[in-house]
Amino acid sequence: MTRARHFQINYCFKKTRQMFIQPDSHMSDDDAWYYACLHAGVGLLYGEHHDQQNHLQLRAHAEKSDLTHVTWEELP
Repeated sequence: MTRARHFQINYCFKKTRQMFIQPDSHMSDDDAWYYACLHAGVGLLYGEHHDQQNHLQLRAHAEKSDLTHVTWEELP
């Protein structure tokens, strides 16, 4: 059985710092950008391929929406 893990994700959206806790079994930079987009509501548009597997397109979409500086850390 996999133990529950929690990650703190920080980002800047429209020049305002944001933070939230995301439970998951693992985390990567790509995952953190994906979750930050969802949390900020920048819209992963239907029919477009902004998913965890297409990191460059996702990040470009996020930055056009003024979402930047995504960082994460695992909580104890």
